[in-house]
Amino acid sequence: QQHQQQQQQQQQRSPQVPAPQATHNGNSPKSPIKSMINDAATLNNIHLTRISSPEHLSSLPPEFLTNDAERPLLHVDEAGHEYHYYLNPMQKSVFFILLVEMLERFSFYGINYTTTAYLTGEYNDDWNADMPSILASSYVSISTAVAYTTPFIGAMLADNILGEYLTMISATLMCYIPGLTLIALTTIPDFLGSEFNLTAIRWGLLVLWPVGTGAVKACVNVFGAKQFHPILQSSLIESYYVNFYMCINIGALTGGIVVPVLAQWSVTVAYFVPVCMLGIGVLLFVSGTSRYVRPKPKHDARYFVREIAAYCGGGRRSKRDRDARIKPSPMGSKVGILTILRLSGLVVPFNVAYAQMSTTFIVQGSVMTNFGILDAPMMNNVDALSILAFGYIIGNVIYPELARRGIKIPTTHKFALGSMFGALAVGCAIITDYQIHRAYEERGEAISVLWQVFPYFLIGMGEIFAVSAAYELAFTVAPAKMKTVASAANLFMVGGFPNVCCIMLYKLCRPWFLNDRGEAHIHKLEDYASARVVNYFWLLEGIALCGVVINLLPPIKEWVASVEEAAAETVKSPMSTPNIRKNLIQRRKSRELQQGNGAAETDEETPLVRAQKHASYLKYGDGPDLNKFGSMRAGPSMKKKGGGSASQNPSSLPSQVRNKLLTHAEDATR
Repeated sequence: QQHQQQQQQQQQRSPQVPAPQATHNGNSPKSPIKSMINDAATLNNIHLTRISSPEHLSSLPPEFLTNDAERPLLHVDEAGHEYHYYLNPMQKSVFFILLVEMLERFSFYGINYTTTAYLTGEYNDDWNADMPSILASSYVSISTAVAYTTPFIGAMLADNILGEYLTMISATLMCYIPGLTLIALTTIPDFLGSEFNLTAIRWGLLVLWPVGTGAVKACVNVFGAKQFHPILQSSLIESYYVNFYMCINIGALTGGIVVPVLAQWSVTVAYFVPVCMLGIGVLLFVSGTSRYVRPKPKHDARYFVREIAAYCGGGRRSKRDRDARIKPSPMGSKVGILTILRLSGLVVPFNVAYAQMSTTFIVQGSVMTNFGILDAPMMNNVDALSILAFGYIIGNVIYPELARRGIKIPTTHKFALGSMFGALAVGCAIITDYQIHRAYEERGEAISVLWQVFPYFLIGMGEIFAVSAAYELAFTVAPAKMKTVASAANLFMVGGFPNVCCIMLYKLCRPWFLNDRGEAHIHKLEDYASARVVNYFWLLEGIALCGVVINLLPPIKEWVASVEEAAAETVKSPMSTPNIRKNLIQRRKSRELQQGNGAAETDEETPLVRAQKHASYLKYGDGPDLNKFGSMRAGPSMKKKGGGSASQNPSSLPSQVRNKLLTHAEDATR
């Protein structure tokens, strides 16, 4: 009877598993227990964190399944909220998120790649800001720094008030699109005044546009990752981030081609194209609303205001909050924001080199001869092409092959490889600089802009290892409540802090950017030839090489590995909150009253551990004694609202029942 009840309940919760049917040759029916035993033999070969096909559902306990055939995977968070997941979220929902990210990056990089040339007057001699090259580079660095610092604002809004979905839409409509529009309006002569409106360009370039893109940037990659089941599909997140980064570069590639080409003809038309593309992206993103898993914010507006006031010194914290910050709970956040900043700080040397693509590399390329329509801003597309080609090979060939062989590249080695490619890129820029001076001194001519293919290509190869690994690391090690804030911290170290470093380096190295007249206007060949920009590149070379050495140090490798292991253990363990602890205590007392002190621990075990113990129990007898702290958990409660508790689905059976089931399974096998 117990076997029949379990079989009926399995059929109700997992309709994909067919009911036992008699065979045509008159043999005994196919037993689900036989199937379970067969599954037990191969249970360790099934990657329970890579569930993506209907065949995998039969190996899952009912607590992970829904009655929804389209979204069969269930997750219950610590607040009791249920979320249903697709088996293939990449095609069902993530596609829309990747699409809007691609269009957003089209808009961002289309403007970012051309801003330095626009501010120095490359596109229109009669209507421009007439900025020196070093000042235009500083504007771009400031804008980028703001864009990669303001994700903290988007993260706090997403985690505490609005959620990722509403934060992305609000930031786009209130800041991003208005900022792009204001930048585009400055390109129209006399539209915002008889002289070039520097106030408008500052508000658009340094405030609205970077704040909007920063808020979106903090949420979009996390929102995409949250479309995957946090346990059953956690191993698919690595491939998602590779695809995510490739979509970034598809957008960067198309934006880096379309906008610079149009700018050579009309900078006004070129700058209004990103506005339209971003508007289309918002419409497409909204069209996929019904497909998204939209986790609710962990807190409310009052908590948000209280936290801000406390951080600013104007609020009070409870004694428990103060003690938690001094002595955090072992089941709480083992990885805080400071740890995320330190981890992401390991890629700062590479990102300092990366930041030169839209600044000093553009300045260097502006004194080189165009190759057809290829000018200095368009050379940024070599970076995107490098990522698309090399990223495909890494994400779809090398990483899967290493995974099949059980080999995983340490995260710090990925960072070291990225920094090494960054150092090689800067080395190519140094060689190019010497060639510029040599050609000018010998023939008075400029060299081709194609010389910049090598540094951009190498920077792209470095991005695949350094930046994509930093995205993945920040998401995987961050606690569930801090995913978006961790993403913001990572973005700050990837783009914000490196550009702040670049701004300080520009000020410290300003004499190297002056021509023989003491002016910072070096976008002409004769002025550039009299400057000493190559000294700045040598400084960058030393910074990138330091990144290689630091990430290869054994203590750094061991520290990062320990953080990853601690975070993985936190994910595998149940979340500990006062309510959860109270419920566990109550259930324990109830069992002790009903069954005595030797009660089973089924209620505190997780579905995956119960499934493994059950399979082992049926085949070999008593399995290993695993406790909850080494288990994986979908949430504090594995039951559906209004449904029965987990204890109603026993995961282990008495020995006499087990022997009968084994006999039945053996008969079915024969």
